[in-house]
Amino acid sequence: MTSGGASRTGRQAYARRRWLLAGVTAAAVLMGLAGCGLPSGVDGKLANEWSMPPAAQEVQAKVGDCRSATQEQVNPVTETMVPCSGTHNREIVYIGEFTGASAALSSPPTLQKNATGAAAAAQAEAYAECSKQASAYVGHAWYDVRLDLNVVLPNSTAWAAGRKWYRCELQQVDWYSFDDETREGSLKDFTYPIRCMNFANDESREVGCATKHNGEYVGTFTALSQTRPKTSAQYAAYHTKCRSLAAPYLGVTVAQVRYLTGTYVWFSYNEDYAASGRQDVHCFLWYGETKSMTGTAKGKRGTNLPK
Repeated sequence: MTSGGASRTGRQAYARRRWLLAGVTAAAVLMGLAGCGLPSGVDGKLANEWSMPPAAQEVQAKVGDCRSATQEQVNPVTETMVPCSGTHNREIVYIGEFTGASAALSSPPTLQKNATGAAAAAQAEAYAECSKQASAYVGHAWYDVRLDLNVVLPNSTAWAAGRKWYRCELQQVDWYSFDDETREGSLKDFTYPIRCMNFANDESREVGCATKHNGEYVGTFTALSQTRPKTSAQYAAYHTKCRSLAAPYLGVTVAQVRYLTGTYVWFSYNEDYAASGRQDVHCFLWYGETKSMTGTAKGKRGTNLPK
């Protein structure tokens, strides 16, 4: 069976915000009279007895906290958390710290379309670490479930005050529309069931594996290039990668996969954000437009796949 060449782009919603950083500059003028000394008790040192300004507030949130808001920049002093056992949108899985050129940026490196330079590098660096830490948090590859991974930053005021952290948050999404969903309960060590799909007319629907379907999720990898493939030759490398994920899923060798089933490549990211590290590609078994099956193919060595 030949491999399918369809692709799917998940819709990412990134809010645009403007920030106003108000600064107050104090100027002190020291005036002296020629030929006159300093008054008694004055040593001419303006700051030696002044107390230091209070340190910037620490991030109040911690790993394992949940929140009902979804903004990508937060005020670390005033934001509030909600119990993960109740309805919420996001769950914090890691808090990291920018260093080097990323920390030296004059403003937080928010996610922007077609970003370049240090801002894009900072986002890519944070997303890569978030991806690793998110998988450790949930106990398996985070993208093997219906989740989206977000990098959250302090607001501009907090950034200017020296708060150079980033926060990794997971959110449940609808796999078809990629719309955000609320959920109840923590994602810590949580596992979703195997996902089966119906691919038809350039649409994809997640369905229960007990119903008829013509696709099944087998894994995710990082795109081979920041540029989306356009030709069959360019797609070939992606299907080769998908077969390497399908083989252990089915319980067969990589060479056997192409004789058992096709593969379906689904790009979960908007290409405009590829330079910022968003390059996750999902792989599915694909049986063709006219064939379907019930049950899962996992571990069955291809014995129950449609012929």
